[in-house]
Amino acid sequence: MSFRKGALAAVVLTTSLLGCGKQGPPLPPLRAVPATTKDLTAIQQGTQIVLSFTYPKTTPAGTALSGISAVEVLEATKPAAPDGKANPMDPRELAAAAKPRLKVQGADLTSATAGDRIVIALPVPPAPAMPTAAAKPAPGTTPAPATTPAATPPLQAHYFAVRTFGQEGDRSEPSNVAAVVPKAPPPAPGRLTVTPRADGVLVEWAGVSGAAGGYNVYRRDAQERFHGQPVHVAGPEERSWLDNTARFGQDYIYSVTALAQREPAVESAVGSEHEVRYQDRFPPPVPAELVALPEPGRVRLVWRPVDADDLAGYIVYRRTGNGPFERVTPQPLTAPEYADTAVKAGQTYAYRVTAIDKTGNESDPGAEVRAEAP
Repeated sequence: MSFRKGALAAVVLTTSLLGCGKQGPPLPPLRAVPATTKDLTAIQQGTQIVLSFTYPKTTPAGTALSGISAVEVLEATKPAAPDGKANPMDPRELAAAAKPRLKVQGADLTSATAGDRIVIALPVPPAPAMPTAAAKPAPGTTPAPATTPAATPPLQAHYFAVRTFGQEGDRSEPSNVAAVVPKAPPPAPGRLTVTPRADGVLVEWAGVSGAAGGYNVYRRDAQERFHGQPVHVAGPEERSWLDNTARFGQDYIYSVTALAQREPAVESAVGSEHEVRYQDRFPPPVPAELVALPEPGRVRLVWRPVDADDLAGYIVYRRTGNGPFERVTPQPLTAPEYADTAVKAGQTYAYRVTAIDKTGNESDPGAEVRAEAP
């Protein structure tokens, strides 16, 4: 009993000592710094430079981020390589040379956000000024000495990085560097048509001059404001593409651009967009090779199976004498055969079969066959 009292007194004393200890200052709240963007891309599309990257969702430590309040675009320039491509530039070099080009926030940031991506379009900077020709001397004056014509200004590479800001203004580190060397883009392809078919959506376009890099075909859901990566990269000679990944019941918007070159990408503007509601209005193939086999007390029908992903089954129609064809199978048959037992001996019957899909689209009937019940 005395041991228990002593232990209890020790606990009380320890608790009181801890309670009397001096409390330190409250810890500051964790900073909501967005994680550094690592997937920034930049392409030239027409007269715009399009930047795209994933919307930040976490801090550098991996904790959830409640959102961002702004995006700052940094830009630096230097002459392009002799082959017209951008020389490498690491983030430290860009940080030392870059200047803020744009800050996107508020309603503009909302408009630039599509799903889990942020897309920012900037106008292509003007090219360096070309040298001007010397003025023609006035009559009676001595012309100026001849000079060597000035060289064409070199192409300029434009380097971009982005920094994102948390809800309290905490700023991320600069992103990876994305570069563009602006050039004169090709014209946008014309006569774009989009045709729904049973096997997909057929996209067709007219070719344009200057599309040495081929064409990009884009598809986005009708609810999305921006397209992502092209769904098909076409060669310079291609003029059509069948999108067999389209799914029935979806609304899609298609567009096609032309490319002067692919690396670095110099792409035309989007000339037109076509929306299509891809509905299943396409019946299965017509059943073929129908055969009627008279057997005691019945007429047995067999036919070649239909190959269709959404096949629901088959429907059998029968005609007696010169009467109309009438459906004799209330529900679609799942097998390519049927035994008609509702026949009378000596009576001649005509049969034909259709295929029907799960949406209710019914094919035309196959060839008619006749048989006399034994």
